[in-house]
Amino acid sequence: MSSNLHGRLVSGFFMCILLFICLVCTGNVGADQATTNQSLFETQLLEITDAPRYAHASWGIIVYDPETGQTLYDKNADEMFVPASTTKIFSSASVLEALGPDYRFTTPVYATAASNGSGIDLVLVASGDPTMGGRTLPDGTIEFMNTDHCESNGSLTTTDPLSGLEDLARQVKASGITTVSDVIIDDRLFGNVQLEYMDILTPIIINDNRIDLSITSGASGSAPSITMRPETAAFSLVNNVTYGPPGTELNIIPLEGPEGTIVASGTMASDAGIVNTTFSVPVPAAFARTLFIEALEREGIDVNVDATGDNPGSKLPAAEDYADSRKVAELISPPLSEDVKLTMKVSQNLHANQYIMLLALSDNKTGYYDGMKKEGDILRSLGLNTSVIALGDGAGGDRVDRVTPRAVAELLTLISKKPYAETYLKAQPVLGVDGTLASHCKAGNTGCGKVYAKTGTSPWPDTLNEQNFLLSKGLAGYVDTKSGKRLVFAEYVNNAPFSESMNSDIAGIDLGSIAGLIYEYY
Repeated sequence: MSSNLHGRLVSGFFMCILLFICLVCTGNVGADQATTNQSLFETQLLEITDAPRYAHASWGIIVYDPETGQTLYDKNADEMFVPASTTKIFSSASVLEALGPDYRFTTPVYATAASNGSGIDLVLVASGDPTMGGRTLPDGTIEFMNTDHCESNGSLTTTDPLSGLEDLARQVKASGITTVSDVIIDDRLFGNVQLEYMDILTPIIINDNRIDLSITSGASGSAPSITMRPETAAFSLVNNVTYGPPGTELNIIPLEGPEGTIVASGTMASDAGIVNTTFSVPVPAAFARTLFIEALEREGIDVNVDATGDNPGSKLPAAEDYADSRKVAELISPPLSEDVKLTMKVSQNLHANQYIMLLALSDNKTGYYDGMKKEGDILRSLGLNTSVIALGDGAGGDRVDRVTPRAVAELLTLISKKPYAETYLKAQPVLGVDGTLASHCKAGNTGCGKVYAKTGTSPWPDTLNEQNFLLSKGLAGYVDTKSGKRLVFAEYVNNAPFSESMNSDIAGIDLGSIAGLIYEYY
């Protein structure tokens, strides 16, 4: 062997050894960094969860890698917690799985022979559409505000809540109809359902079956002015709102009065400006009928009955048979994925519970209990172990609702493998950007804009101590981390008494900060 060849072989051998050492060292550095990050995460997490305001609270947290199936962190992840509105993670996923993200509601209007033997009746056949065109923007998406109008002092959309009915009225006019004997809402798709603490579930929904009241403060000593949206003859307004001094807590309660009146009573601060509240209509079909008649009349169509009054359901065709009737108008909704986005972004309770009725209908049934059973079937078909959760509704208001953080993370992981995974992710509120997470980003939180997650809040009065009590605050969803991974997480804090340093907003910011730690260190 030549000396040159021998030298090259020796040199190559040492180069291999050196390369091996470098790889080992690099691996050790990576492992050391991961260990450091884990330690920093846990240390900063404890600074939040061990704060005095959570001295008597319970925490449940999990951080999960859906690609590797590895649990990166967990604390009480297999214990049950009150989920509050993170329950909508389950109902929204189930309705997307059952109907598909591209499903659209179709609401027709038929011209039928009038029951009095003269002229025609118009029948609007309700399809269960949660928005009925009242939130649809010109680009076909559904509008939402960061605080929904159904919430205390929420924000009104820029869209006209009657735009769907106006569209139908224009189509009726274009069909050549100029005179109508009566107008009827066919709401036989399913029977009205009244859940505890929730609005009536019904096949016909206009403006979430609410009348928005905007109350404007004026000069000292004068009565606040109130406007209704939509303006309608269905209700007249009695204004009993009075002023308190600047700083007075807003406390306005609109109630149903006699003979179709809304009585608004309570106090507001004289410097409050404009505040919003809503009135839930007691009979949605009659409300929708009045609004539709008014829309027809604005199009110049003569309707030969009073706009107000009961919905004359006895005039409907037997067995919902419209084969011999002429379809004169039709409203087609945006895709279901748009409504799911609205529901998740603003935590829309009515729509989340409406999904349960849609699940029942997908199984050719019409009961709320049937819908919940269907949700369970869907969740199990996805691969979720439902024995570690208990759910009584779709929105998060039932007293039985309980979940484990691990079960939530497992469902989020299962959905991340579905064709509609990205649609579902983008339907979540974004930390520090929109929806119920818009105000939950503390200064310095590097995860802002990188966390897509559903919030949940369940406060309750503690009358013994004359304060509120936070039964639950939750946050669950996805994080696009600083390292380039997309992780799943779920975090809950239950049983925290309110104090000077504790309320639901503070808890929400703390949960957002924990999500920021996941972004930073994983």
